[in-house]
Amino acid sequence: MPFSMTVNNGKQILNLEGRVTIRNARELGLLISDSLEATLPVEVETEQLTDVDTCVLQLLLSLRRSVSQLTLVNPCQALLGALDRSQLRRQFLDARETL
Repeated sequence: MPFSMTVNNGKQILNLEGRVTIRNARELGLLISDSLEATLPVEVETEQLTDVDTCVLQLLLSLRRSVSQLTLVNPCQALLGALDRSQLRRQFLDARETL
């Protein structure tokens, strides 16, 4: 599976790697909803992500709105490019994410 969610040092860490696209959206959505603790900040690790589509960006945007803090850690070019193409980079920057 190209994603996982763990808790470490009071933070939830969502790790995305490889290709995460609409084919994975259902499973990713279930993982997030089953694992999410809204009171804990979330870090999204994308350093090993190679491809992402707008369906996954929508899940990340929804996640951002559901937690107290969301940080994109070491965002990869695939993610930054997808955010730019979708004109969502500002949505993430306005919410205290680190890009």
